[in-house]
Amino acid sequence: MKKTMKYEDIVAHNYYVMSKIRELGITEQYTGYYFLVDILDQLINESKVVRSFSREVYPVLAKKYNKNDCTIERDIRNIINVLWDYRLKNKLAKFWLKEDKPSCCEFIYIVKNYLVNCLA
Repeated sequence: MKKTMKYEDIVAHNYYVMSKIRELGITEQYTGYYFLVDILDQLINESKVVRSFSREVYPVLAKKYNKNDCTIERDIRNIINVLWDYRLKNKLAKFWLKEDKPSCCEFIYIVKNYLVNCLA
């Protein structure tokens, strides 16, 4: 049975996700910020396990924001390309042990694990 959340809980949870993402240096100036917040909100709030972002997540967001699926992924990849070496690599080091930059889906799960770890 799925647990339903009150509106206040949803708003508080969304605010938490947004504030923690901003602490990482990912701000509203990046178009992918809003997409990332929505995806993380789904993953954490609904305890959703995604097998294929390109089939399950990006099309839903594309429809919501009236964008193309590729645009969603490109904007998230832009965050990775701009901020990974500069800021994110050190802050998320214990969640990503490889030297190279993560893919979009790997990055989303890294940030999700970071957020869940902060909640604990």
